[in-house]
This record gives sequence, C-alpha cells and structure tokens, in this order.
Amino acid sequence: MSKHIFKGLAVLLIVMLGTAFAAVPVLAADLRSGDTVTIASGEVINDDLYIAAANTIIDGTVNGDIFGVGTTITINGIVNGGVSIAGQTLTVNGRITHGARLAGMNINVNGNIDGDLLAAGTTVNVASTARIGGDFLFGASTVRIDGPVEGYIKGGGSEVILTNGVGGDIELEADKLTIASTANIQGNLTYTSKNEANIQLGAQIGGKTTHKVPEVREPVVPTLGIWGKVISFLMTLLAGIVVVLVAPRRAVAVAASIRYKPWVSLGWGAIILFATPVAAIITLITVVGVPVALIGLTLYGIGIYISQIAIGLFIGYWIISSFSKVESRGVLVGALALGFAILTLLKLIPYIGFPLWLATVLFGLGAMALSEKTLRAEVQQAAPSSF
Repeated sequence: MSKHIFKGLAVLLIVMLGTAFAAVPVLAADLRSGDTVTIASGEVINDDLYIAAANTIIDGTVNGDIFGVGTTITINGIVNGGVSIAGQTLTVNGRITHGARLAGMNINVNGNIDGDLLAAGTTVNVASTARIGGDFLFGASTVRIDGPVEGYIKGGGSEVILTNGVGGDIELEADKLTIASTANIQGNLTYTSKNEANIQLGAQIGGKTTHKVPEVREPVVPTLGIWGKVISFLMTLLAGIVVVLVAPRRAVAVAASIRYKPWVSLGWGAIILFATPVAAIITLITVVGVPVALIGLTLYGIGIYISQIAIGLFIGYWIISSFSKVESRGVLVGALALGFAILTLLKLIPYIGFPLWLATVLFGLGAMALSEKTLRAEVQQAAPSSF
C-alpha cells in the first residue's frame, strides 16, 4: 500500500514539476541539510533555499524563498523573497522583503518583514527594533508586539500586549489584553474576551473599540470526544497493521531510514511537504495538468496521513530492537501498536501538538521516500548482470 502510494506520489511530483518547468522559465532550488547549516556573511544564494538541519544560521543573502525546518533557525542576513520555517526557536534579526510564515515554540522578530507575518507558537515577540510592513496574523499563548505593524492585526492568544503603532484594524481573541500608553491604533479595536482589556491612559485608538464576550456554550458530553479519539486511533492502527502485514520488508526499511539517516529523511520530507503543493498549483494553472495535479494532491494527503504510521512504527521498532530482534510480522505489529500508542499520548501534551505533527509528517514522508530509494538500489544490486 505505502509502496504504491509513494511511488505514485514521486512520479506525480516529477510530472507536476516537469509541467511547472515548462510553465515557468526558471525554477531552481538550493538544498542543504546536516547538524548545522550556515550561510556565511557575504555568501549569495540566487535560488530558493530548502534547509533541514538541527541548527541554521543565515548571515548572507538569499535571492529567493526559504523553506526550512530544524531546532533553531536564525536569519541575520537579507532574504529577497518569502520565508516558511518551522522549529523550536526561530529568530529574525535581518530583513525579509516578502512575507514570512513562522511556526515554533519561541518566535522572535527583531528585524524587518516587508510583507505579511503569519506566526504560530507558544511565545511570539515582535521587538521594538522590528517592523511588519503588512498584516500580522498569529496564534500563540503569549504575544508581545513592541514594533510597528503597518497593516491589520488578527489573532488569538492567552495574553497579548501591544505597545506600538498599528496601521489598520485589530481583531483579537485573548484572555488578557493590554494596550499600552504608547500604542497608536489607526483603525478599530475589536476583541473577544471574558475580561475587560487593560487600555492604559494615553493609548490612541482612531476607530471604534468593541468588546465581545464569548458565548456560553452547553457542555458537550466528554465521552463523545473520547470515543472519537479512540475510534481514530483504532482505524489508523488498523491501517498500519495492514501495511506491516502486506509489506513487512518495506516497513522495516522505513524505520531504519529514520533511525540511521534522520537528517536525510527530514530533508526529503521537507522537499515533499513544501514542493508538492507548489508544483500542484503551478500545474493547475496550466489547465492541461489539472487531472495530474488533483491525483497528486490526493496521494499527497494520503502520504501525510500514513506518516504517523511510519513514526509510530519507528518508535516501537527502536524500543523493541534495543533488547530483541524484530523480524517476524507479529513482532512488527506489536512494535507498531506500542509506538503508535506512545505517539498518540504525546499528542495530548499541551503546546506540542503542532510541532509534533509537523515533525511526524516531515520525518514520515522523508523516510518513506528514502526507503523506496534504498529498496530499489538493493533490488538492482541483487539482480544478475546482463551482458
């Protein structure tokens, strides 16, 4: 099952990229991975940059878009394009001339973003040295906005603090909202909260201020949500068992890819996750490639779903293989059940849901693609040479 899905996804991705190449004269990319990736000061990259590394530091100039994943990503240089990155700690000290999409535990914006900023994380800090040239959309626990935002602000968080200027409207959902005396809001302020906002004396609001109280909803029977999660767990586990029973050798190859080639798996996962929808959109624009793009997106969605099976199998395989051999189908099924149960429990921990999902998708997609390449090489080596 996974074999056909990822072979089909790989073929369709190549077809879509080929169609995209025909539609767009220049489409290039610079791929980098490893424990640490550094773009030195003075270095210039004239392509889109794809990065999968534990630590990334960009001091140079990138004349294209950046797509990156890792533990820490720091941008000190200039990006003449957009940025889409995810990690634990993300820091922007330099300049991004287009929009930025940041997802991580701690997000710090100290430089300039000329376009829109979309941020999702635990804490988001926009320093007084920063400037957002477009709109600011966010979802986070704690958000502090000390730099000016030229567009509108829309988002939600547990605590939101605003101390600078905003060129448009503000629409927020927050438990605690503080508008400092130095704030200057050109548009309307609309916020939804159980608590009254702390609007300090001296704060300027050019438009109307509206406080909306959240609607009191009837409590939903807790067992419905619990049973939904149980059913989802069992259905995914059943799908995983089918994959293991039908293709045990491929299942072992997937787990081995994550264990022995984690950063290569992560890199391939980032390429598939980001490149597939871009290629599909470009292919859709060409009209003649619409069926190919739709099939590719369908397989893309299936691949993302199966990625959690791959990670669950890896976790269980890693645990069991440390004290016993994992050879039979029965042991593989047990490893899958153990690992997937652990992965499901980890998802219940507050604040790590999205980062864990992203890591699962990236490593899962990459490992399945890498295992396909590995198994194909083994088949070619085993095949007798013809003269």
